[in-house]
Amino acid sequence: MGINIGIDIDGTVTDPYGFIPFLNEIFGKNITKEQYTTLDWEQLYGTVEGDFYINFDNNYSYTYEVAEPAEFAIEVIKKLENTKGVNIYFVTARRECLKEITEKWFDKYGINANNIYLLGPVKKSGKAIDLGCDIFIEDDPNNALDIAKRGIEVILIDTNYNKDVECDNITRVRDWKEIDKFISNKLK
Repeated sequence: MGINIGIDIDGTVTDPYGFIPFLNEIFGKNITKEQYTTLDWEQLYGTVEGDFYINFDNNYSYTYEVAEPAEFAIEVIKKLENTKGVNIYFVTARRECLKEITEKWFDKYGINANNIYLLGPVKKSGKAIDLGCDIFIEDDPNNALDIAKRGIEVILIDTNYNKDVECDNITRVRDWKEIDKFISNKLK
């Protein structure tokens, strides 16, 4: 039996709180991990001018280059890549302008960069359905709910900004070791 797994990148493969130091520097604030209770940067940091998210990708693209992987993520992903019958697709809200940076980051950590889909602001659920994902690993509360409501099982990495998310198709995990265990059980 084969299994198709969709995986988000930022906050899932990378440290969920990795943007905090950069955002604090940009906005001159001192938001802590505990205070990072939403992914709405405007709510956290105050009014943002123009399309801050596009400007962030263009002006602060180095933040993606230096992103730290989430604990155990690289090891588990490499294990999954080498598991017969498992197909992995990385589906991210990163914009196309970050393709080269994303591929270099994957190469740096020895992860196969062939199946990366950079969607920008487009909902991930449509791509997850197109790819035939059985499972989707995510951290963003809105994406998790949207994907789960479309009938795909979601593994949600527990963070301070997704505490309120509950849905029948969502399983909350603490880390990538729990993801590994969850998927191993599915493959039995």
